[in-house]
Amino acid sequence: MAEGSAAIGRTVRAGMAGWTSGLRTCWAALAAGAVLGLLPRALPPALGFLGLLLELAATTLAYGALYRAAFGGPAGFKGLRWGVQEWRLLAVQVLVTVILTVVMAVLLVLVGAVVVGVAKSNAPGLDISSVDAWRAALGGPGALAASLPPLLSMAIMVWLFLRLSLAPAATIDLGRIQVLSAFGRTRGAVLVLAAAGAVLAAPAVILVVLIGYLRAIAGFAEGTLIPELVSVALVFFYLIPVWTAALVDVYRVQPAPTPGTLRT
Repeated sequence: MAEGSAAIGRTVRAGMAGWTSGLRTCWAALAAGAVLGLLPRALPPALGFLGLLLELAATTLAYGALYRAAFGGPAGFKGLRWGVQEWRLLAVQVLVTVILTVVMAVLLVLVGAVVVGVAKSNAPGLDISSVDAWRAALGGPGALAASLPPLLSMAIMVWLFLRLSLAPAATIDLGRIQVLSAFGRTRGAVLVLAAAGAVLAAPAVILVVLIGYLRAIAGFAEGTLIPELVSVALVFFYLIPVWTAALVDVYRVQPAPTPGTLRT
């Protein structure tokens, strides 16, 4: 327990230390990413499909600058640069998204099957078109059984996300795309990453909740500019830098997996 606590503390300290240095050396790339991150909110509905592409480009700009700075890559102007490292990071983001989406789809099917099975066992004559019938079928003794699969699925998704979280660092460090080949680098580090991530994200979460509370009091409409600006600024000028620095620290202390294996 003491060793795990020390590792969490070290990772949190590395994240906070990397925050200030990341802002100092990569502020232009982070600002450009923030601007790109805001653009999807201004797109007309007909061009909504471009939102995901813009968000991927925005986060790739930010992550690329921070990872290049961490591993001694080309600096660009205060981190602002789009080169081969960014293309590799973009590929990693797309591949990780595809993996998570496929796993999530499989889990949704399994969860749906379990929920339907529980509902049918509680109410053999279940009217699937009635919300009240579903509520009654999943209430009482079936409530616990029906709630466990979604919670387990969420835990699996978080675990998989964390197991793949060192793929960008490995990609920049090794100079080639790493996704499943970086899976083994997080062996034994999932709890450290989860705990450190929760601690590092806590200030942003508190601020977002406070903004939501103030928005409700002030009567701001959903999508008001100022709250949107604050949210995007939090992502690009706090969350991305501290999380990247924390991941780089974990990557450097984790042993490399044996070539050709996942070392699960």
